[in-house]
Amino acid sequence: MAFEELITWSNQEVRPDWQKDALRRLATTGELSKEDLSDLRRLIEKATELIDDEVAAVTPLAAEHLSDPAADAPRTILGAIGPVRRVDRLASDQPPIKFAKNGMTLVYGANASGKSGYCRIAKQLCRSLSPQDLKGNVYEAAAADPPEVDLAFGMEGDEPARQETTWRHGDPPPAELARISVFDTATARVYVDKDRKVEFLPYELDLLNKLALAAKALDGDFEVRENGIDVAIRAPLPAGYTDGTAVSQALAKLVPETELAYLPDEADLRALTVWNDEKEAALQSVSDEIRDDPKVRLRSHRSAKQELENIKTELSGHLGLLADDGIAKIKDAHTDMTTKAEAAKAAAQGLGEGMPIPEIGSESWRKMLIYARDFAGEAFPVRDDPKLATGEACVLCQQPLEDDAASRMAKFDEYISGRTANDSQKATNDYEVLVASINALRLGTAEQTKALLGVYGGLSDDHQAFVDEIALGYSVLAKRLEAVKAMIEAGTFDGADTLEAVQADLTQKIDAALEELQTEIDALKNADADEERMKTLASQEAELKDEKKLSEDIETMVARLKQLVERLKIKEARKLCLSGPIARQLTARRRVILTKSLKTQLTKELDTLKLSHIPIDLSDRSAGPDSVIEVGLTAHQRVANNSDVLSEGEQRALALSCFLAELIEVGAEHGIIVDDPVSSLDHSRMEAVAKRLVAEAMAGRQVIIFTHNIMFHYMIENEARRANIPCHTEWMSSLGGTKFGIIDDSGKPNHTKKAKQRIGELNEAKTKLYKDGYDPVVQEFRDSLVAVYTLMRETWERIVEEILFNGTIQRFQPGVMTQSLKHACYHPSDDYPAIFEGMKRCSHYSGHDRAADLPQDLPTKVDIDADFHALRNFYEKVSERKAILEKGHQYEKGPVPEFL
Repeated sequence: MAFEELITWSNQEVRPDWQKDALRRLATTGELSKEDLSDLRRLIEKATELIDDEVAAVTPLAAEHLSDPAADAPRTILGAIGPVRRVDRLASDQPPIKFAKNGMTLVYGANASGKSGYCRIAKQLCRSLSPQDLKGNVYEAAAADPPEVDLAFGMEGDEPARQETTWRHGDPPPAELARISVFDTATARVYVDKDRKVEFLPYELDLLNKLALAAKALDGDFEVRENGIDVAIRAPLPAGYTDGTAVSQALAKLVPETELAYLPDEADLRALTVWNDEKEAALQSVSDEIRDDPKVRLRSHRSAKQELENIKTELSGHLGLLADDGIAKIKDAHTDMTTKAEAAKAAAQGLGEGMPIPEIGSESWRKMLIYARDFAGEAFPVRDDPKLATGEACVLCQQPLEDDAASRMAKFDEYISGRTANDSQKATNDYEVLVASINALRLGTAEQTKALLGVYGGLSDDHQAFVDEIALGYSVLAKRLEAVKAMIEAGTFDGADTLEAVQADLTQKIDAALEELQTEIDALKNADADEERMKTLASQEAELKDEKKLSEDIETMVARLKQLVERLKIKEARKLCLSGPIARQLTARRRVILTKSLKTQLTKELDTLKLSHIPIDLSDRSAGPDSVIEVGLTAHQRVANNSDVLSEGEQRALALSCFLAELIEVGAEHGIIVDDPVSSLDHSRMEAVAKRLVAEAMAGRQVIIFTHNIMFHYMIENEARRANIPCHTEWMSSLGGTKFGIIDDSGKPNHTKKAKQRIGELNEAKTKLYKDGYDPVVQEFRDSLVAVYTLMRETWERIVEEILFNGTIQRFQPGVMTQSLKHACYHPSDDYPAIFEGMKRCSHYSGHDRAADLPQDLPTKVDIDADFHALRNFYEKVSERKAILEKGHQYEKGPVPEFL
């Protein structure tokens, strides 16, 4: 049985279930979709208990899932595809594409004709390693029903029975069609990579390789999840637990290093958090007894004393500014500053009598003068005092000082240096210092004050009451601070006597409390303690406190536990995604599959397709999960990409060589479907490819070729005729850019049509011209007329090529059909005048640039009819002559194709 080794390996007990199911999916679809990977991921999650949900049943790989192309399997003949419904934009009202059951079938369609849509259908139905999903017309609303394709096929025999069926997208295709292989750019499995290797995979290895890639992809998904958890568990857990307690020992296991079996159970963890009134009372009792321990009390009393001393120091500073005496000091400083400023102003105003600007004495004037006096000392350091008057110029206006100005400056200097001005300045400075102290003052809130005295307040209820009293004092001070700031801003202190009073003896009370604490501290230093009892109580208190704290933190701890459990299960899931066993199987199987005959056949194929000039060697290798048979280029210089070395035609030919070499493993006579096997840029290799594919048909293989290259089309026909094998052509075209996949001989390119068909189309074009109201005096008909005469001229040329010379030389055909000369029927004396005159008439209206002075008249309908009848009569005459010559003989026409 084909692929028995693969099936046996897949069904081993050590093989994870997801891999068994994945191989079955790969064998039936060729690729794993997003939905497939999601299903496989759930299988892994179920196996590692990451989820408890129900998952799809595992269906292991079996023989019926594989595209079994064994050589002894009966040959399948594909008879027809179509009509199609709801597939891309393909027309649904077209006849089926018929395929010859013997020899070659060519499906010619220009670009955008719908050919690719039929190729995608073939890849869904037949053996393809990259089947493409079929879609409906994306430019219309989604159809309720899936795409549908009518099929006809038969099995090998004396008279293969025709089987007809309708395949719906989503249903499995007929199993018999899996023996027909499809080749195109995607399914060639040839990849040119940056390491200068062209990689090729036979079918079985391709399945294993895709399984390894799936393992890598799934492992990548789990790795992302694991990394996310790793980031989350870096956040620290709530601290403050006592070492050695049952709680702390359980929580110590909540770390990434703990194995799954040693992590605490959630129920056990929650059992440690049971907290009730009974445990609360026990904790209170133990805590009370511990607090009575002299050593514990000594520590707490010392801490309480330190807290109280800190508050006293801070409070004393605040009271110095905000107590009644402090505010009175600010008020007095403001009064003194105001009084002395008024005195200085009066003195200055007396100084201004007789001055050009008598309104002097303001504070701004006085400051200006002080600055000017200081600047004069800097500008004229060697001058005698007063430098304002003895300087070389006025320090304000930079003009020379005249006698009057110097006298005024002297008086100004005397004023500034006088006692009145100095007293005013000193009073202002003193007041501003007090104001700055008020603005810089920051008071803590009542709650902040309580927190700072937490140990002291915890000693007893009386101590806590005193803490509240101190906090209240801070609240009063805060109100007084805001009121003082408002009075400073307003420049009046009339409301100072109405402020809420602050306790005047608060600092004295603090002193008394400190003295009391010191007395208790001294007494506790000399007290005795039961050390063992205290140790027991401390242990009990720690256990109870940790349990109480855990009851508050339990949800955080349980969340961490779940993260750690999930992380460990993800690690187990990643073990199921290891690609090592798959890579080892790949290595073993490729050494069996990569036989000497395959190497020999590939070398032969490369030589046939003119690639012998490229140094190529077939070998195998592994690269992570990728295990491939590769066709390596043995270049001596390092190149970045093989595309820099191989032309497009060489790459396509290399892919086809690999495909044909694998056919030895597939079976000698199973059919093949080839889509665009040649590059339009590589004319030199087209003929070699044509000969090679015809050779496959000669060997008995049904060969179907889709192409848009008309030259390649003619090469295939020519080679098939030489080999004396049937060659059938189907023509495909599109209509108006809205209707695609038109199956009709009328859709063939004009240069491929016979003379008889062209004459029919010419008559239709002439009839349409007349129907449109043709008038020879209306120049708007010139373009339509030129089109008619262009077709007429090309038909004359076709008669010469097809009938007179009997196709001895044809366009797009490199060979000369010498045997066709036997039935060439050209009579120069009879035929030349008619051909010359007909071509001359056609060239008058098409094909040549007209002289400017020639009349622009168009031919009449009578002229057009006469030219058409001359062409048709000549065709009928020479056709009859040729038929007489050919009577009883068939040369180079080839055998007639047969169909199911």
